[in-house]
Amino acid sequence: MREISRMTENKSEIENINRKEITERIVHILEPWVGDIETLEQLDDQTDLIAELGMDSVGILELILQIEKVFGISISNDELDSRLFGRIGNLIAMIDSKLYETD
Repeated sequence: MREISRMTENKSEIENINRKEITERIVHILEPWVGDIETLEQLDDQTDLIAELGMDSVGILELILQIEKVFGISISNDELDSRLFGRIGNLIAMIDSKLYETD
């Protein structure tokens, strides 16, 4: 299995990934919080990170840091709310939009 740090690519390569690739990277990042491979394979846009995966505040912080590192984005404090972590799909949509933001 690849290390998360090795998944980080240069900015131009990250900007060209599609939603499926974002999802794959998120699933890889979430591996430590998922109990088994079967559950990992069943993660989808509707999966609730807190209720279904049991992530706590420390887990959410670790997730944010890994997302910022892997995707080369910055997530501000005012973007952090329960809706963002309520569903994987919300998180993927936020990452997708940040990859195409202009500075």
